[in-house]
Amino acid sequence: ALAVPESEEKFLLLKRSEENSSSGEWTFPGGKIEENETEREAAVRELKEETGLKGEIVDSGSNYDGEGELGLWKIYPFHIEVDSRKIELDYEHSEFKWLSLEELKDHETMGQMKSLEALDII
Repeated sequence: ALAVPESEEKFLLLKRSEENSSSGEWTFPGGKIEENETEREAAVRELKEETGLKGEIVDSGSNYDGEGELGLWKIYPFHIEVDSRKIELDYEHSEFKWLSLEELKDHETMGQMKSLEALDII
């Protein structure tokens, strides 16, 4: 499940830390769906775990296949409006950026903006 957090027309990207797979790559918060958890619940949980942010899902996109160094993944993207920009990174990430949609389009990320396309944001 993937969270695409937005606050005041800026989107949050995280840089994967050296302690994580795909280290150095920029991505949105997300992770595995746990047993007895919906995709929506997983996106909200991962956002909280990785950034400390809480938010409300405003839209969901079509799922799609993604690929990383650990293999193929089924991605379930959710656009989440957050009420704060105060980030508390966990060990999985080393940096963060809040970017406008135009800045985001020009930024290299894992998934090549497929989540924004699936959510019909771009």
